[in-house]
Formats: sequence, structure tokens, C-alpha cells
Amino acid sequence: MRQFTLILGLLAGCWGQPPPVPPTGVIPDSALLRPDSVYPFIRIDLNTITFAAHILPFWEKLKSNGRKVRVLHVGDSHIQGDIQGREIRHRLYKVWGVGGRGYVFPYHVAGTSSAYDYVSSGEGQWLSARSVQLQPLLPLGVTGIAIGTYDPTAQWEIRWNPAYQPAAKPGARLRLLTRVLRSGIRCSLWVNTSAVPQVRELPVGYALTEFSLTEPLMALRGGWGWEGEDSLSYAELQGIFIEEGTTGITWYSMGISGARLGDWSSLPLLKESLRLLQPDLIVIDLGTNDLYAPNATLANFRQAIEAAIDTIRAVSPEISILLTTPQDFYRSMRALPLLEGASRLIRWVASQRGVAVWDAYTILGPIREWRLAGLASSDMVHLTVAGYALKGQLFAAALLRSYELYRRGALTDVESEKAGLTPPSEAFSAPVPIPLTPSITQFGGNTTVATYTPPRPSYITHKVKPGETIGQIAQRYGTTVAAIRQANGLRGNLIKAGQVLRIPTGRKSSAPSNSKKATPRTHTVKAGESLWSIAQKYGVSVHALRKANGLSSRASIHPGQKLIIP
Repeated sequence: MRQFTLILGLLAGCWGQPPPVPPTGVIPDSALLRPDSVYPFIRIDLNTITFAAHILPFWEKLKSNGRKVRVLHVGDSHIQGDIQGREIRHRLYKVWGVGGRGYVFPYHVAGTSSAYDYVSSGEGQWLSARSVQLQPLLPLGVTGIAIGTYDPTAQWEIRWNPAYQPAAKPGARLRLLTRVLRSGIRCSLWVNTSAVPQVRELPVGYALTEFSLTEPLMALRGGWGWEGEDSLSYAELQGIFIEEGTTGITWYSMGISGARLGDWSSLPLLKESLRLLQPDLIVIDLGTNDLYAPNATLANFRQAIEAAIDTIRAVSPEISILLTTPQDFYRSMRALPLLEGASRLIRWVASQRGVAVWDAYTILGPIREWRLAGLASSDMVHLTVAGYALKGQLFAAALLRSYELYRRGALTDVESEKAGLTPPSEAFSAPVPIPLTPSITQFGGNTTVATYTPPRPSYITHKVKPGETIGQIAQRYGTTVAAIRQANGLRGNLIKAGQVLRIPTGRKSSAPSNSKKATPRTHTVKAGESLWSIAQKYGVSVHALRKANGLSSRASIHPGQKLIIP
């Protein structure tokens, strides 16, 4: 319990005032080379980066500290909560200075959970996509997530927990990764409670747009605007990148719950997003969901690893790559012998392809021990908050230990690390055909994917009530279970009370199919209601509601007021 309390104390305080910046690339405290808590089942003696000599360009850039060094840490649910990323930033920034909060996103608008230090929300009518959906509605890049809208009144918001404020200092840069289809699309960004937004016209296509902070960052709200209405009046957000300083390191953690390594290299905008972000190191922390699948094979896993490496190298051979092996986990409460072979396979592929590895499977030890120590959840797959914090500390310590070896000219020779390493023979069997989640052809192929025009949304929202099933909801709204699953990225029929579902429908009304409709419809405003909640109730956009009632964008509503529902 004492260990858990200590870890939570660290979590609450690690994003406060930045530590003094030490001399360039010098580790100020040897405690950074080990985790806060040590357990007998963790191989601290092995906690380093294997084949660290394969990423010499990355070490050299860190040592010179002459320009910004960017790291993209890509993963699944283990990364989406960003507890590991927080610990990594906390330690690395003590060596190279505060590089910024990193990657953030209004996850709630896309129907998934936010990271540890902020909550997000949105209003208006949105399309959204995640890389785990069977047929993502939008073409995706390295972030694996996107929200888009045809509604010029739609907005998203991110609010940081007071314990982690400010999220960035004045002078920090915010880079928004967007996709728009025509000129004249504007992005308005409100910082904190400011009534006056920063406004930028967005470049046509898939691009980054930079904003700057003039005050400490506590909250961020964004929206779009354009003149006139046509089929290309559309704006899309794929990521927000917060950076501080012009030198040192900035660590971006990007995870999508359920993401698979086998899907990653086929994301339609992956290569273009890597060209835009120009990372110096990519950490690929995927594979758990691939190996958890009942039909998992090492042959398919090898194919996925090699495809990921080849995709990055096709963008730039200069990008350093670091793979992590999946940590030990159970499937249906049983150990998976496949994982030892997967660890060996990743190390062998890395030895052949010039890639570094953090061997989490070997270093971290059995998941059963993590569970007994209160570091893993009861599903024996995910970790607890304390477990994710510890894993982040161990990974950061491994990076710093390897960097210190590099700085002293004492990195282990690659040929010595290769000695005796052989791949599992089953990795060279014929791969089993497994459909990829995202499809490039779905968006018109590589040549037109950046200008793909998504269908206008035709859905309403429904908040699941206790006891409701997905079948009952489908019947109520005159749609199918399959359509609801696809619209919400569900792989099964499990839903829970309080969950907000998007219900695909061709009707403009949000009323069930057996409800009586008045013509024209009106609504009397009740206390506490907003245009957003009323629009959601009737399945219309806030823009349409304002237009039908002659309300300007700044006009407010009041209890007792009658509104026409278009």
C-alpha cells in the first residue's frame, strides 16, 4: 500500500513546474536510471535497449541538443490513457528540459475515453473514425483517430484537471493536424476563457497549422467556420501537438484502444502524416491485440512487424525505430505460450532490419506477479494506474541507461547481441489471410485519399438506459444491430447504461419510429437546456436550429421560449 501511495503521489505532482534544465544531455540524478519501486520479478539487470546501436542517429541528436527532437510513441489502450507517457516525459524532460505536453485529442467526440489529465467534450454534429472500426468513415494517419464535420457551429473542447494545470506555458506552440477540402475554411481556437479566438485559415488538404500560446494553458476550445455552403464545406481534426522550447525532446504518446499492429501500416494517411510530423524516433508499442486474437499466428505477426518497418523506411530511412515486445498477459485467464516466441521473433527481426527493441516480455516478468502485487487488473491484460506508471518508469530508465552507455562509448556491439538469437520456426509458415481493418480503396486509393469527401452524417444519438440491449435500441429506431455496431465501432453487442450511441437513420427526427410527429414541430425550452441538447434530442444540427429560429451565433435561449424544430 505504501508503494502504491508513493506512486500516486508522483503521478499527481509530475506535471507541475518544470525542473531546472541540466547541462546538455547529462543525467542529473542516477535515480532516473531505475524505477521508484523495485520488485523481485522484474529483471532490472536486463532493463536496457537491445540493439541500441541501431538508432545511433537518435542518440546523436539527443547529445547535440541543437534542435527539437520528436518521438512518436504509438500504441493501443496501454498508451491511450497516457500514464506511461507521463512518466516517460517526467524523466526525460529532467535531462533535456520540458518539451511540452505532447499529443492530445478530444477523444470524447470520437466516442472514446480521454487521457489521465484532461476531459473532452463537443457540440454539433460530428463524423468520427478510429483505426479499430471495421470500416472507418474517414481516412486516418499515424494518430489513428479523426473527427470531422459539415456543421460550422460544431465545436470541441479539452479541459485539463486542476492538478495538472497549466498544461503548457506561454510561448508554447500548438500544431493542429487537419484535413479540409477547399480554401476559405477557418479554424478558431479559444484558450482558457478568452472571448476572442485565434483564427487561422487552414491549408487545403492534409496539413499542420500552428498556433501560439500567450498565457498558461488550462482549457482549449476549437471550431470551424466558412462562408457559404457547398459539398466541400467540411473540416477534420486528426491531432493536436503541444510543444515547448526549440531544443531538447518532445514525447508524443498516441494510443487507440484495441489497435493492432497488423492494421497500422495500412492506414491510408500514415505515410503522409509521418512526412508532416518528421519524427526522429518512432516507438511501436503494438502487438497485444494481434496476439490476443484466437487465430493469432507468429507468421502473421512477423508479416505485420516487417510491414510496419518497411512503411516507415519508405517515408524516410533516417527515422530511428524502436519496437517493444508485448508484456506478458493472459487470454481467457490462461497463459499464452505464443508470447515467448513473439518476443524472440521481434528481437530477431530487429537484428536483421536495423531496429532497436525494448523487450518488455523478458524484463517485466510474469503478469501473474504483477496482479499479485496490485499492478495488473483482474483481466490479466491491462495494468492498474500504479502498474502503468511503473512500466513507464522502467521504459524511461532503459532509454536513459542506453543513452548513458552511448555517451560513454560503451554500447554493446550488435553482433554480440545477435549471437545465439534464432527466430521461431513457425514464424515462417504461410500467413493466414486476415482482413485489414482500414481499407485504402474505401477512400478512392492513394492518389485521392487526402481529398476524400465523407458522406454527410445521418444519425441521431441515444443514451443507453439500464437494461436496454442493442437489439431493443435497433428495433426502436427502425435500424439494424449491424448498422449500430458499425456506426459506433463495436466488435460485439455489449453496451452499458450511460453509453452514448450514434444511431444511423435517414430521418431528420430523433423520435422513435412509432412516435407521433407534429408538423411543424416546436419545442418549449426548459431550465438547463441548451441549443446543443435540444438539437441532439431532435436529431438536427445546432446550425439548422439557429437558422430555423433566426438566431445569431451569439444569441442565447431562455426557459419558456418556443423554438421551431426543422
